[in-house]
Amino acid sequence: MTREELIKTAAFLLEKIDSRNTPANDIINDYTRTHRYIAADDRRQLLEVVWSAVRSKARLAYAYPEADWAGKLSHLLNDGIPDMAGAPDWVRWEVPDWFPAHVPDADRELPALLGNAPIVLRANGRREEVMSLLQAEGLSVTPCKQSPYGMILAEYSNLSDTKAYKKGLVEIQDEGAQLAALEIGVKPKQDVFDFCAGAGGKSLIFAQMMQNKGFIQAYDAAPKRLFELVKRANRAHISIVKIVTKLPEPFKKFDHVVVDAPCSGTGTWRRTPDMRWKLAEKQLKNITDLQADILNRAEAFVKPGHYLSYITCSLTRDENEDQVSRFLITHPRYTVLKQKRFSPWRTDTDGFFLCLMQKR
Repeated sequence: MTREELIKTAAFLLEKIDSRNTPANDIINDYTRTHRYIAADDRRQLLEVVWSAVRSKARLAYAYPEADWAGKLSHLLNDGIPDMAGAPDWVRWEVPDWFPAHVPDADRELPALLGNAPIVLRANGRREEVMSLLQAEGLSVTPCKQSPYGMILAEYSNLSDTKAYKKGLVEIQDEGAQLAALEIGVKPKQDVFDFCAGAGGKSLIFAQMMQNKGFIQAYDAAPKRLFELVKRANRAHISIVKIVTKLPEPFKKFDHVVVDAPCSGTGTWRRTPDMRWKLAEKQLKNITDLQADILNRAEAFVKPGHYLSYITCSLTRDENEDQVSRFLITHPRYTVLKQKRFSPWRTDTDGFFLCLMQKR
Protein backbone atom coordinates (compact mmCIF):
# COMPACT_ATOMS: atom_id res chain seq x y z
CA MET A 1 0.00 0.00 0.00
CA THR A 2 1.51 3.32 -1.06
CA ARG A 3 1.44 6.35 1.22
CA GLU A 4 -1.26 7.89 -0.96
CA GLU A 5 -3.38 4.72 -0.77
CA LEU A 6 -2.86 4.54 3.00
CA ILE A 7 -4.08 8.12 3.49
CA LYS A 8 -7.03 7.63 1.14
CA THR A 9 -8.18 4.42 2.85
CA ALA A 10 -7.68 5.77 6.36
CA ALA A 11 -9.56 8.97 5.49
CA PHE A 12 -12.43 6.89 4.08
CA LEU A 13 -12.69 4.92 7.34
CA LEU A 14 -12.47 8.05 9.51
CA GLU A 15 -15.27 9.72 7.56
CA LYS A 16 -17.46 6.63 8.11
CA ILE A 17 -16.63 6.65 11.81
CA ASP A 18 -17.62 10.32 12.04
CA SER A 19 -20.90 9.88 10.18
CA ARG A 20 -22.26 6.80 11.98
CA ASN A 21 -23.22 5.88 15.52
CA THR A 22 -21.65 2.46 14.97
CA PRO A 23 -18.53 1.90 17.11
CA ALA A 24 -15.31 2.49 15.20
CA ASN A 25 -14.08 -1.00 15.98
CA ASP A 26 -17.10 -2.50 14.17
CA ILE A 27 -16.60 -0.26 11.13
CA ILE A 28 -12.91 -1.12 10.92
CA ASN A 29 -13.52 -4.84 11.39
CA ASP A 30 -16.20 -4.85 8.69
CA TYR A 31 -13.80 -3.16 6.28
CA THR A 32 -10.86 -5.47 6.93
CA ARG A 33 -13.14 -8.52 6.74
CA THR A 34 -14.36 -7.52 3.26
CA HIS A 35 -10.88 -6.51 2.07
CA ARG A 36 -8.91 -9.61 2.94
CA TYR A 37 -6.54 -9.00 0.05
CA ILE A 38 -4.84 -6.25 2.06
CA ALA A 39 -1.44 -7.57 3.16
CA ALA A 40 -0.92 -8.09 6.90
CA ASP A 41 1.73 -5.36 7.19
CA ASP A 42 -0.47 -2.91 5.28
CA ARG A 43 -3.44 -3.78 7.48
CA ARG A 44 -1.40 -3.22 10.62
CA GLN A 45 -0.16 0.14 9.37
CA LEU A 46 -3.69 1.17 8.36
CA LEU A 47 -5.06 0.34 11.82
CA GLU A 48 -2.25 2.23 13.53
CA VAL A 49 -2.93 5.35 11.46
CA VAL A 50 -6.71 5.22 11.91
CA TRP A 51 -6.57 4.71 15.67
CA SER A 52 -3.89 7.36 16.09
CA ALA A 53 -6.14 9.81 14.23
CA VAL A 54 -9.20 8.82 16.30
CA ARG A 55 -7.24 9.36 19.52
CA SER A 56 -6.01 12.80 18.41
CA LYS A 57 -9.13 14.03 16.62
CA ALA A 58 -9.63 17.26 18.62
CA ARG A 59 -5.95 18.19 18.46
CA LEU A 60 -5.78 17.65 14.71
CA ALA A 61 -8.96 19.67 14.19
CA TYR A 62 -7.60 22.50 16.36
CA ALA A 63 -4.23 22.58 14.59
CA TYR A 64 -5.59 22.19 11.04
CA PRO A 65 -9.16 23.56 11.10
CA GLU A 66 -9.49 23.84 7.31
CA ALA A 67 -8.12 20.41 6.44
CA ASP A 68 -10.24 17.37 5.62
CA TRP A 69 -9.26 13.97 6.98
CA ALA A 70 -6.81 13.34 4.16
CA GLY A 71 -5.08 16.62 4.90
CA LYS A 72 -4.98 15.98 8.64
CA LEU A 73 -3.54 12.52 8.05
CA SER A 74 -0.78 13.98 5.89
CA HIS A 75 0.15 16.32 8.72
CA LEU A 76 -0.06 13.48 11.25
CA LEU A 77 2.23 11.22 9.22
CA ASN A 78 4.70 14.03 8.51
CA ASP A 79 4.79 15.82 11.86
CA GLY A 80 3.09 13.62 14.44
CA ILE A 81 0.51 14.90 16.90
CA PRO A 82 0.73 18.72 16.93
CA ASP A 83 1.94 20.80 19.87
CA MET A 84 -1.06 21.99 21.87
CA ALA A 85 0.51 24.90 23.71
CA GLY A 86 -2.26 27.43 24.32
CA ALA A 87 -5.08 25.11 23.27
CA PRO A 88 -8.17 24.78 25.52
CA ASP A 89 -8.12 21.98 28.07
CA TRP A 90 -10.90 20.05 26.34
CA VAL A 91 -8.85 19.96 23.13
CA ARG A 92 -5.72 18.73 24.91
CA TRP A 93 -7.80 16.14 26.77
CA GLU A 94 -9.68 14.98 23.65
CA VAL A 95 -13.20 15.41 25.02
CA PRO A 96 -16.23 17.55 24.04
CA ASP A 97 -16.00 21.11 25.35
CA TRP A 98 -18.98 20.63 27.70
CA PHE A 99 -17.67 17.45 29.31
CA PRO A 100 -15.00 18.51 31.87
CA ALA A 101 -17.59 20.35 34.00
CA HIS A 102 -19.32 17.01 34.67
CA VAL A 103 -16.21 15.15 35.94
CA PRO A 104 -14.71 15.53 39.43
CA ASP A 105 -10.94 16.13 39.29
CA ALA A 106 -11.20 16.56 35.53
CA ASP A 107 -7.68 17.98 35.29
CA ARG A 108 -6.33 14.62 36.45
CA GLU A 109 -9.01 12.18 35.30
CA LEU A 110 -9.26 13.28 31.68
CA PRO A 111 -5.55 13.38 30.73
CA ALA A 112 -5.29 9.82 32.07
CA LEU A 113 -7.96 8.74 29.56
CA LEU A 114 -5.60 9.53 26.69
CA GLY A 115 -3.53 6.39 27.22
CA ASN A 116 -4.13 2.89 25.91
CA ALA A 117 -5.91 0.38 28.14
CA PRO A 118 -4.28 -2.97 28.92
CA ILE A 119 -5.91 -6.27 28.04
CA VAL A 120 -7.01 -7.63 31.41
CA LEU A 121 -8.19 -11.16 32.13
CA ARG A 122 -9.87 -12.75 35.14
CA ALA A 123 -8.73 -16.15 36.32
CA ASN A 124 -11.63 -18.43 37.23
CA GLY A 125 -9.54 -20.58 39.57
CA ARG A 126 -6.13 -20.25 41.19
CA ARG A 127 -4.46 -17.42 39.30
CA GLU A 128 -0.98 -18.95 39.35
CA GLU A 129 -2.25 -22.16 37.78
CA VAL A 130 -4.24 -20.32 35.10
CA MET A 131 -1.22 -18.14 34.28
CA SER A 132 0.93 -21.25 33.90
CA LEU A 133 -1.59 -22.78 31.50
CA LEU A 134 -1.68 -19.62 29.38
CA GLN A 135 2.10 -19.30 29.38
CA ALA A 136 2.41 -22.94 28.28
CA GLU A 137 0.33 -21.98 25.22
CA GLY A 138 2.68 -19.12 24.40
CA LEU A 139 0.76 -16.18 25.95
CA SER A 140 2.65 -13.66 28.05
CA VAL A 141 0.66 -12.75 31.18
CA THR A 142 1.52 -10.99 34.43
CA PRO A 143 -0.57 -10.66 37.62
CA CYS A 144 -2.59 -7.50 38.27
CA LYS A 145 -1.49 -5.57 41.34
CA GLN A 146 -4.93 -5.06 42.89
CA SER A 147 -7.39 -7.80 41.94
CA PRO A 148 -6.37 -11.29 43.16
CA TYR A 149 -8.06 -12.71 40.05
CA GLY A 150 -6.62 -10.28 37.50
CA MET A 151 -3.99 -10.91 34.82
CA ILE A 152 -2.59 -8.58 32.17
CA LEU A 153 -2.12 -10.00 28.69
CA ALA A 154 1.01 -8.53 27.09
CA GLU A 155 -0.43 -8.37 23.58
CA TYR A 156 -3.60 -9.23 21.73
CA SER A 157 -4.07 -12.91 20.93
CA ASN A 158 -7.01 -15.15 20.10
CA LEU A 159 -7.86 -16.11 23.66
CA SER A 160 -10.83 -18.25 22.61
CA ASP A 161 -8.45 -20.74 20.99
CA THR A 162 -6.65 -21.50 24.25
CA LYS A 163 -7.36 -24.57 26.37
CA ALA A 164 -7.71 -22.37 29.45
CA TYR A 165 -10.53 -20.41 27.81
CA LYS A 166 -12.30 -23.49 26.51
CA LYS A 167 -12.18 -24.98 30.01
CA GLY A 168 -13.77 -21.83 31.47
CA LEU A 169 -10.67 -20.85 33.41
CA VAL A 170 -10.29 -17.36 31.99
CA GLU A 171 -12.47 -14.42 30.94
CA ILE A 172 -11.75 -10.93 29.65
CA GLN A 173 -12.69 -8.43 32.37
CA ASP A 174 -11.07 -5.12 33.27
CA GLU A 175 -9.48 -4.91 36.68
CA GLY A 176 -11.77 -2.01 37.62
CA ALA A 177 -14.83 -4.20 37.07
CA GLN A 178 -13.23 -6.92 39.17
CA LEU A 179 -12.45 -4.48 41.99
CA ALA A 180 -15.99 -3.08 41.98
CA ALA A 181 -17.40 -6.60 42.30
CA LEU A 182 -14.95 -7.49 45.08
CA GLU A 183 -15.95 -4.38 47.04
CA ILE A 184 -19.57 -5.58 47.09
CA GLY A 185 -18.41 -8.60 49.07
CA VAL A 186 -20.96 -11.29 48.23
CA LYS A 187 -20.44 -14.55 50.15
CA PRO A 188 -21.20 -18.27 49.63
CA LYS A 189 -24.81 -19.35 50.21
CA GLN A 190 -26.23 -15.85 49.75
CA ASP A 191 -28.96 -14.78 47.31
CA VAL A 192 -27.93 -12.19 44.71
CA PHE A 193 -30.06 -10.39 42.13
CA ASP A 194 -27.96 -9.10 39.21
CA PHE A 195 -30.53 -6.58 38.00
CA CYS A 196 -28.77 -5.42 34.80
CA ALA A 197 -26.82 -8.56 34.02
CA GLY A 198 -26.08 -8.05 30.33
CA ALA A 199 -23.54 -10.62 29.14
CA GLY A 200 -22.91 -11.62 32.74
CA GLY A 201 -19.47 -10.36 33.72
CA LYS A 202 -20.60 -9.45 37.24
CA SER A 203 -22.68 -12.62 37.69
CA LEU A 204 -19.68 -14.76 36.80
CA ILE A 205 -17.30 -13.09 39.23
CA PHE A 206 -19.99 -13.19 41.94
CA ALA A 207 -20.32 -16.94 41.38
CA GLN A 208 -16.57 -17.26 41.76
CA MET A 209 -16.62 -15.24 44.99
CA MET A 210 -19.50 -17.40 46.24
CA GLN A 211 -17.60 -20.62 45.39
CA ASN A 212 -20.58 -21.65 43.24
CA LYS A 213 -22.71 -21.92 46.40
CA GLY A 214 -25.92 -19.92 46.80
CA PHE A 215 -28.17 -18.39 44.17
CA ILE A 216 -27.75 -15.67 41.56
CA GLN A 217 -30.75 -14.42 39.60
CA ALA A 218 -29.73 -12.56 36.44
CA TYR A 219 -32.11 -10.21 34.66
CA ASP A 220 -31.72 -7.73 31.84
CA ALA A 221 -34.26 -5.49 30.14
CA ALA A 222 -32.84 -6.71 26.80
CA PRO A 223 -33.08 -10.50 27.22
CA LYS A 224 -30.91 -11.27 24.18
CA ARG A 225 -27.91 -10.02 26.13
CA LEU A 226 -28.38 -12.90 28.56
CA PHE A 227 -27.68 -15.56 25.92
CA GLU A 228 -23.95 -14.90 26.22
CA LEU A 229 -24.19 -15.29 30.02
CA VAL A 230 -25.66 -18.77 29.59
CA LYS A 231 -22.76 -19.82 27.35
CA ARG A 232 -20.15 -18.30 29.65
CA ALA A 233 -21.65 -19.85 32.79
CA ASN A 234 -21.74 -23.29 31.14
CA ARG A 235 -18.15 -22.95 30.01
CA ALA A 236 -17.07 -21.95 33.55
CA HIS A 237 -19.07 -24.83 35.10
CA ILE A 238 -21.17 -22.39 37.11
CA SER A 239 -24.50 -23.81 38.26
CA ILE A 240 -25.90 -21.15 40.63
CA VAL A 241 -26.91 -18.57 38.00
CA LYS A 242 -30.51 -18.54 36.82
CA ILE A 243 -31.59 -16.10 34.12
CA VAL A 244 -35.04 -14.49 34.07
CA THR A 245 -36.31 -12.67 30.99
CA LYS A 246 -39.19 -10.90 32.70
CA LEU A 247 -39.02 -8.88 35.87
CA PRO A 248 -40.99 -10.76 38.54
CA GLU A 249 -43.15 -9.21 41.22
CA PRO A 250 -40.92 -8.23 44.16
CA PHE A 251 -42.22 -10.89 46.55
CA LYS A 252 -38.80 -12.56 46.41
CA LYS A 253 -36.21 -10.63 48.43
CA PHE A 254 -32.43 -10.90 48.11
CA ASP A 255 -29.38 -10.45 50.30
CA HIS A 256 -27.74 -8.36 47.57
CA VAL A 257 -29.34 -6.54 44.66
CA VAL A 258 -26.75 -5.25 42.22
CA VAL A 259 -27.56 -2.56 39.65
CA ASP A 260 -24.77 -2.31 37.08
CA ALA A 261 -26.66 0.49 35.38
CA PRO A 262 -26.76 1.53 31.73
CA CYS A 263 -24.52 4.58 31.54
CA SER A 264 -22.53 6.92 29.30
CA GLY A 265 -19.58 4.52 29.26
CA THR A 266 -17.15 7.41 29.72
CA GLY A 267 -14.96 5.31 32.01
CA THR A 268 -14.06 3.10 29.05
CA TRP A 269 -13.02 5.85 26.64
CA ARG A 270 -9.42 4.58 26.56
CA ARG A 271 -10.83 1.52 24.78
CA THR A 272 -13.45 3.35 22.70
CA PRO A 273 -11.96 6.77 21.90
CA ASP A 274 -14.41 7.38 19.05
CA MET A 275 -17.32 7.33 21.51
CA ARG A 276 -16.05 10.59 23.07
CA TRP A 277 -17.58 12.41 20.13
CA LYS A 278 -20.87 10.50 20.03
CA LEU A 279 -22.07 11.54 23.49
CA ALA A 280 -24.17 14.73 23.64
CA GLU A 281 -24.73 16.67 26.85
CA LYS A 282 -28.49 16.32 26.54
CA GLN A 283 -28.09 12.54 26.58
CA LEU A 284 -26.85 12.65 30.16
CA LYS A 285 -30.27 13.74 31.37
CA ASN A 286 -31.94 10.80 29.59
CA ILE A 287 -29.33 8.41 30.97
CA THR A 288 -29.71 9.63 34.55
CA ASP A 289 -33.50 9.44 34.32
CA LEU A 290 -33.23 5.82 33.19
CA GLN A 291 -30.78 4.99 35.97
CA ALA A 292 -33.09 6.51 38.59
CA ASP A 293 -36.02 4.47 37.30
CA ILE A 294 -33.96 1.26 37.44
CA LEU A 295 -32.79 1.97 40.99
CA ASN A 296 -36.37 2.64 42.09
CA ARG A 297 -37.51 -0.71 40.71
CA ALA A 298 -34.51 -2.69 41.91
CA GLU A 299 -34.61 -1.61 45.53
CA ALA A 300 -37.98 -3.32 46.05
CA PHE A 301 -36.16 -6.68 45.90
CA VAL A 302 -33.78 -5.92 48.80
CA LYS A 303 -34.34 -7.68 52.12
CA PRO A 304 -34.52 -5.33 55.13
CA GLY A 305 -31.08 -5.19 56.69
CA HIS A 306 -29.41 -6.15 53.43
CA TYR A 307 -27.73 -4.52 50.46
CA LEU A 308 -28.22 -2.57 47.26
CA SER A 309 -25.17 -1.87 45.09
CA TYR A 310 -25.10 0.71 42.32
CA ILE A 311 -22.35 0.55 39.67
CA THR A 312 -21.57 2.51 36.51
CA CYS A 313 -18.62 2.57 34.12
CA SER A 314 -18.89 6.35 33.98
CA LEU A 315 -16.78 9.25 35.26
CA THR A 316 -19.57 11.84 35.45
CA ARG A 317 -20.86 13.20 38.72
CA ASP A 318 -24.38 13.22 37.26
CA GLU A 319 -24.50 9.43 36.95
CA ASN A 320 -22.62 8.66 40.15
CA GLU A 321 -22.56 10.76 43.34
CA ASP A 322 -25.48 12.95 42.28
CA GLN A 323 -27.54 9.91 41.29
CA VAL A 324 -26.98 8.33 44.71
CA SER A 325 -27.85 11.59 46.49
CA ARG A 326 -31.14 11.84 44.63
CA PHE A 327 -31.96 8.21 45.43
CA LEU A 328 -31.29 8.68 49.16
CA ILE A 329 -33.64 11.67 49.33
CA THR A 330 -36.57 9.55 48.12
CA HIS A 331 -35.46 6.34 49.88
CA PRO A 332 -34.52 7.33 53.43
CA ARG A 333 -34.34 3.69 54.60
CA TYR A 334 -30.98 3.35 52.84
CA THR A 335 -27.57 4.22 54.29
CA VAL A 336 -24.35 4.43 52.29
CA LEU A 337 -21.74 1.96 53.54
CA LYS A 338 -19.07 2.72 50.96
CA GLN A 339 -18.68 4.77 47.81
CA LYS A 340 -15.65 4.38 45.56
CA ARG A 341 -14.30 5.47 42.21
CA PHE A 342 -11.89 3.50 40.06
CA SER A 343 -10.27 5.12 37.03
CA PRO A 344 -7.11 5.36 34.90
CA TRP A 345 -5.86 8.16 37.15
CA ARG A 346 -6.89 6.72 40.53
CA THR A 347 -6.34 2.99 40.09
CA ASP A 348 -4.87 2.51 36.59
CA THR A 349 -8.08 0.76 35.53
CA ASP A 350 -11.13 1.63 33.45
CA GLY A 351 -13.44 4.12 35.11
CA PHE A 352 -16.03 2.64 37.47
CA PHE A 353 -18.17 3.96 40.30
CA LEU A 354 -19.53 1.82 43.13
CA CYS A 355 -21.94 2.69 45.92
CA LEU A 356 -22.89 -0.01 48.44
CA MET A 357 -26.03 0.80 50.47
CA GLN A 358 -27.82 -1.00 53.28
CA LYS A 359 -31.60 -1.03 53.72
CA ARG A 360 -32.96 -0.57 57.24
